[in-house]
Amino acid sequence: MSLNFSHWETIVTIFIIFFISIFVLMENDNTSSYAHVGDGKLQEWTNLKDQVKVQFTYSPERPIIDTFTSLNFSIQDLKTGEHIKDVMARVVVTNGQRLFKFENITVLNGDFSVKYIFPDDGTHQVILRISSKKLLEVASFQVFVPHQSPPSLLNSGNDMVNIIVAIGLFAAVGTITIVMLKRR
Repeated sequence: MSLNFSHWETIVTIFIIFFISIFVLMENDNTSSYAHVGDGKLQEWTNLKDQVKVQFTYSPERPIIDTFTSLNFSIQDLKTGEHIKDVMARVVVTNGQRLFKFENITVLNGDFSVKYIFPDDGTHQVILRISSKKLLEVASFQVFVPHQSPPSLLNSGNDMVNIIVAIGLFAAVGTITIVMLKRR
């Protein structure tokens, strides 16, 4: 039984879809849980005099240069544990050389976030100013953006992905070679 070219196209397509599906499924393991300030390492700032606590975290936990990072804040009353509502916020992000401001943020329920793109690596300071009729607070937090080398598929650190990619490439090259030989 001999296969004509359309059968080989079907086989190649199935191989490609199969390997892409495995790759996507392995890379798409998004196990996350709800937290009112998001995932990541929690930083806290408290003012015992005014009975205010600000919690801060960022996501992803290892920010990537030139990619959005979510800066998450939660403003709470230390006495009651309830969120402080109806405040205005201002967020400033700086690395000592550059400065970026998010102004006039209305915080209705005590939790809010802003998305920021870190332009370079190093330690960045995130300064939060919150104000209302009864409150004026300033809090400061740190975000470390690690140095990043150019991305590489085979440098992902995931051995299973590397094996699947290698098998997929080998199968694709083999299939293309057979198809080219059959065409002659």
